[in-house]
Amino acid sequence: MMKRTHDNKKVYRNILLSIILSIVITLLVSSSILHFNFDNIALNQVYESDSNSLMQTSQEIRTITGTATSLSFQIYRDFVISKLLFYDKPDIYDVTSAMQQLNNYRFAMPFIDSIYVYNGKSDLFYVSSDNSQSGIQSKSTLGDQSMVDILDHFQDYTPFLPVPRTFNLVGNAQLTVSKVGIYSYLCYDAININNSLNSAVIVNISESFFNKSLKNITNSRSSNEFIINNEGLLLSTDGVNPVLTNYSDITYIKKIIANASSPGYLVDTVDNTKSLISYTAPDSLGWRYVRTTPYTIITKEIKSMRTKTIYISLSILIAGLLISFFTSRKLFDPIDKVIRSLKTLEIEKRDNLQILRQDFLRNIIMGREAYHPIALQEKLRYFGSKITIQHSSLLIIVKIDHFTDNVNKYQDQFKLLRYAVMNICTEISSPTFQAEAIDMGDDHILLLLTAQESDFEWDHEAFMAILHKMQTSIADYIKLSVSITISPLQDHAGQCIHLYKQLLEASYHRLFRGHGCIIWSEEIMEYRSKEYKFPTHKEKQLVDCLMTGDSTEAETIYADIVNETAEFSYSVVQLAISHLTLTVNNVLNTINKNNAIALPLYLDTTTASLNQVETIEEINVQFYHLFELLYKKLDEKRSSKHVELIKKMNDIIEKDYANQNLSLNFIADELDMSPIYISRLYKQHTMAALTDLIQDVRMNKSKELLLHSSLSVAEIAEKTGFTSDSYFYRKFKKYNGITPNDFRKQYTQNSAPSIQKGIDV
Repeated sequence: MMKRTHDNKKVYRNILLSIILSIVITLLVSSSILHFNFDNIALNQVYESDSNSLMQTSQEIRTITGTATSLSFQIYRDFVISKLLFYDKPDIYDVTSAMQQLNNYRFAMPFIDSIYVYNGKSDLFYVSSDNSQSGIQSKSTLGDQSMVDILDHFQDYTPFLPVPRTFNLVGNAQLTVSKVGIYSYLCYDAININNSLNSAVIVNISESFFNKSLKNITNSRSSNEFIINNEGLLLSTDGVNPVLTNYSDITYIKKIIANASSPGYLVDTVDNTKSLISYTAPDSLGWRYVRTTPYTIITKEIKSMRTKTIYISLSILIAGLLISFFTSRKLFDPIDKVIRSLKTLEIEKRDNLQILRQDFLRNIIMGREAYHPIALQEKLRYFGSKITIQHSSLLIIVKIDHFTDNVNKYQDQFKLLRYAVMNICTEISSPTFQAEAIDMGDDHILLLLTAQESDFEWDHEAFMAILHKMQTSIADYIKLSVSITISPLQDHAGQCIHLYKQLLEASYHRLFRGHGCIIWSEEIMEYRSKEYKFPTHKEKQLVDCLMTGDSTEAETIYADIVNETAEFSYSVVQLAISHLTLTVNNVLNTINKNNAIALPLYLDTTTASLNQVETIEEINVQFYHLFELLYKKLDEKRSSKHVELIKKMNDIIEKDYANQNLSLNFIADELDMSPIYISRLYKQHTMAALTDLIQDVRMNKSKELLLHSSLSVAEIAEKTGFTSDSYFYRKFKKYNGITPNDFRKQYTQNSAPSIQKGIDV
């Protein structure tokens, strides 16, 4: 009786709270609507004012850009200054006159901080400035080293567009260092064969002038203004941070960058103060002008209206609470009777029936339990299943694509998504089949479909339409992609139970078919009978490409080897990937031992397990990334000078292979270089020794003469640079496993009947 009284009080309390909650929510919604309307009006008015002011500043800065551009052209065309630009060594009078002219230009426009004239031939800067850098400076002595870096990469900068930057300026006493903010306008000439920099004029405008333009904005609300670019870099000091400070991690800057092409405003926290942030669209320079205003200043005018609204809402709330108290007493009795009836029904129903049903079906499919067909049918009926095991049946595996990503994304909610996938699949298949969806864990569910009628006729097109509808519905309703694998149609459900393992193996071929694929297990099982032979010749080609750093060809050969396994069993795929992983790591070990690259590279051997891989692209990306990294490392070791030197060595060997004196010392004498140096260089860049190459060339030439001439072995030995025919015999057999005479007999039996005699070499 006490429990019943407690339950009654709980019901009454819930009714009362529901009514109160309804009243509170209604008041909150209505008050919020009024609140936001007031705020939006104020925000729109301030934004219109800010937008006009910021556009005015944008126009002023574009005017400065136009002025700097015109000045750069004028300096470049000035006859007096042109001698600094184009003469290798202008005389002192020309330099003095030109520097005076530069100073005149600078003094004529007070916003100009400095002017640099750069001569590409002499590699000198002629600087007009108020600081100690004024005069003639080389690249190494120029205090503005960031400009040296800009000119070294001038192709990355657009002429006549301001380049915001900072640099450390050393004072006259060489003891003080100050950080200078500057905006540079480049005008350069790079028209030559090498596309290198001939000359340049750089006009530098001080940061303080840009800031002055920002401060001139009409500002009666204690606002702060600054400029950023599309990447969130600060282009004008805001009084706290220097130019080029990275603001991209600030929350409200991220929102501005996300709105890539439009002006607007937003309300966010700036320096722990809620503020209105107004911003412009990117101008022709790609700059955006931002103004922040404390929110309290904007909303000051509407505080009184908000206070009145709160008082009215509180009055309504108090009245509503009194009404709800009396109303809830009247509603309690009929609701209490309904609740008692529902509780009685809940006690009589078994809540865990669905859980037991899933466990039973999983045990049957996994072979953990076995039943006679009649007993199995009775068990299914007990759990409320409509499956008829004597009718035609088949199994379907539905795999969730991007499984790991989706689990991390939805976390605890992912169980509900799996349940939704099961419901969608059973509902779509129900018009044609009786369906049971079984949660097999991991990334897939299993569908057991049995025909509704005993005289079921298979319709392939209709069945494919069902599968496509499953995929489409899952994508539309729960935003997941699934891949489907289908077993062959069986005469009864008992036969399907034993197909699960081979169906699961067939589903792994999603690796090549891709996400959202439909796989027929019968087709995949035919791959088991095919014999696979690993293409060792392609493996050798892959090794050669990796050793020489040819990443493009290595990717092509690797892709050929992997794609060939697509029509074999899944175990073949695993073995092929494992073999390739071992091969690539062996190549990397060899290269590392030869000191061909500065840092050791290795391929993660866990890649070959394929446990966490859904598509072959995920494997390919790891191989391709390693190939590209290896190419870059090897390419760093090469230079045009070394390549040319190696070519000369190869040419000497090709030309003088018949000379018995051809050796490492002979080649060194020809090149007037140290034998030790050229030997080490050749080994480092080709992974082969020069002496080995000499022997290889001579041996290949001797094979040609054996096959395509009637010269004796002694004559061939002499013409290919061997010191004696006996030495030739020994070397030939060591290289080829057979004697020269046996080689000629073995390989000329099937050759053309006409053999040229006396071929000269």
